[in-house]
Amino acid sequence: MSAPPAIRGCTICGNLSFSQEWYKAFGVVFCNGCKAQEELIPKSTAKQLYLLTDGDLKKVGSIQKENPHKKEWNPMRLYMQSQVEEASCKKYGGFDGVQEARRQQLDSQAASRMKRKAVEAKKETSKDTRMNNLKQRINDDMKLQSGSADEDVETI
Repeated sequence: MSAPPAIRGCTICGNLSFSQEWYKAFGVVFCNGCKAQEELIPKSTAKQLYLLTDGDLKKVGSIQKENPHKKEWNPMRLYMQSQVEEASCKKYGGFDGVQEARRQQLDSQAASRMKRKAVEAKKETSKDTRMNNLKQRINDDMKLQSGSADEDVETI
């Protein structure tokens, strides 16, 4: 893909050479020096921090790089942070909307965690109560058996 006639080099510094890879992936015309100033973030970060879905990220340009942790794993998908921020602000109505959505997500997760712990505690209490009742029945049975054995000895 060649550069459109209107573009005359890097949009930041005006350098005549630019990265074809970034132009194809992100639709931006940056030289190698200016593209080094741009942050690339992995898909997981884009989803966690900016609350975007896979569908939202499909609309944003990306490049694939070999996974640095394990070569046999799937390649990483990297996004320009500025484009991800723009998509997130557009989806949530600005930076404040993103923060509010993130706050709601964290509150929801905390409530879910608390509910799960309450259910677990109730189960433990229920187990303890059943165990105590079982121990009490066993002790009562033991007392009855030992009491009837004493009565048998006394009658002899």
